[in-house]
Amino acid sequence: MVCVICPQCVFRLRRFTGVALDPPSFEPGSWRGAGDLLIDPVNHEYWLTSRPRVAGPRGYGVEIWYSNNGDQYSLVSLIPKEEVSKWVGINVLSIENNQLVQDPLTGLYYLYMSLDIGDGWETFMAKADDPRGPWNPVGLVIRRDRDYDSAESRDCTINIIDGRYIALCKAVKRGDGPHAYTELLTSRDGVNWVKLGLPTINGQPQRPQPDAFLLNGDILPSTYGPMFIGTVTTFFKNAHITKYFGAYIIDLKTNNLEEVFTAEWKPGSMYEHPEYPIHTYCNIVKDPFTGDWRILIEAIDPRYTKEIGVNTEVDRVLQYKAKVPEAA
Repeated sequence: MVCVICPQCVFRLRRFTGVALDPPSFEPGSWRGAGDLLIDPVNHEYWLTSRPRVAGPRGYGVEIWYSNNGDQYSLVSLIPKEEVSKWVGINVLSIENNQLVQDPLTGLYYLYMSLDIGDGWETFMAKADDPRGPWNPVGLVIRRDRDYDSAESRDCTINIIDGRYIALCKAVKRGDGPHAYTELLTSRDGVNWVKLGLPTINGQPQRPQPDAFLLNGDILPSTYGPMFIGTVTTFFKNAHITKYFGAYIIDLKTNNLEEVFTAEWKPGSMYEHPEYPIHTYCNIVKDPFTGDWRILIEAIDPRYTKEIGVNTEVDRVLQYKAKVPEAA
């Protein structure tokens, strides 16, 4: 049965419900976020990943958080940066966005993480029988092997639609920063990926608007095919940050993204910067138990942030919910 989605309704009806995760500290450069929410409909479990960061070491690991209600989370495991370095065989300088999915064929959990390996960013994968771990390394599965992603191929949105893996990842060409683009990939098994390139937007070549065109959120089934819903990042202010939310239909055959809508995200809480509330990262998941849409954002805190920037702002994870009537 195809999921009927009204992304504008989800956006319009969203209401702030609370802080999901606080930063490691409230010192400048301390963040939590850049993670993924996976709801297990069989075991009634909520799994939330996160990247903890402080100014010196930067992103120092991947956290796995558990909840039985989707509102209060407890930390169950941390994969430290040092362990990931041993897995990769390269000194990992920082960890950023991570994604958690359950493979439909094997039932294994796949964890993807963005790694700064010195001369650029690539995407690494680990697998486990249980989100609690232990996690076993698979390897670097999304590499910098195209001209358009020669500096960075990371910060992916990864979902599985009708058994097929689809990813939208951040792509940066060497020497072209801070300009950043979105690349489209597919996979049959979540390990071996095919890059379709930089998709056109409404039939036109991608271009920075003015600094970037980055999408981060979730890819969901719709009557028109795979639909991306999440943040649309176009600004670079010492970091890629945003105040826009939107949706796009993904056409895999023509490698095109057709815009459904884009709107300004206006802060709904005291925990969001009034001008640039979101530091790119976002999740949109429908809760099978409550029927609510859960929206998680990495929000830039206005009180503790000195100024927008990687070592001067403070980020935490906030949760919004939207209850959308079936007829909407």
